[in-house]
Amino acid sequence: MSIVDLTSMAEAQAELRKEINARLAKLQNESSEYCFQCAKCTAGCEAHKLLELEPHKIVALLKRGLIDEMVNSDVIWTCMSCFKCWERCPQKVAPVEILNALKNMAVASGKQIPGKYTAMLQSVLSICLIQDVQEVTTHEGKTMKRDTLGLPPLSKPTDASKFQMVLTKLAVEKI
Repeated sequence: MSIVDLTSMAEAQAELRKEINARLAKLQNESSEYCFQCAKCTAGCEAHKLLELEPHKIVALLKRGLIDEMVNSDVIWTCMSCFKCWERCPQKVAPVEILNALKNMAVASGKQIPGKYTAMLQSVLSICLIQDVQEVTTHEGKTMKRDTLGLPPLSKPTDASKFQMVLTKLAVEKI
């Protein structure tokens, strides 16, 4: 008999929980089981401040085995991958890596990726930047470029075609 979440009537997915914990063990030699819900990860989370992502609740849901709820939720896509949750955790649990694993599971199962992610990936593939270099409009209504403002030029990979090839290969393999 398994645990049933009474709010969604979802059954725990022990095998998927073990799979994600195995991925975490390979990356950091830790487990989500070490989390004691102090919420230090959430206190430092940039996405929590803006988008109400609560990393400690993600870890709690994983510990309960409620994977489908998270994979089917848009909240997993709000993580900014700043790694503050991992840095702040006294137990060195990495909610960011749990979220990455959940995103990979969502993509592998054919879930729709939010449009902003697709647009960002297309931009990186085409110009090697998340977005094109922006110009700034001053209070006087003048348009200024980076060099006019004394900013250094943005660096791109030295071999853009190789970078794009590797990124495409990773995207296709769904790592």
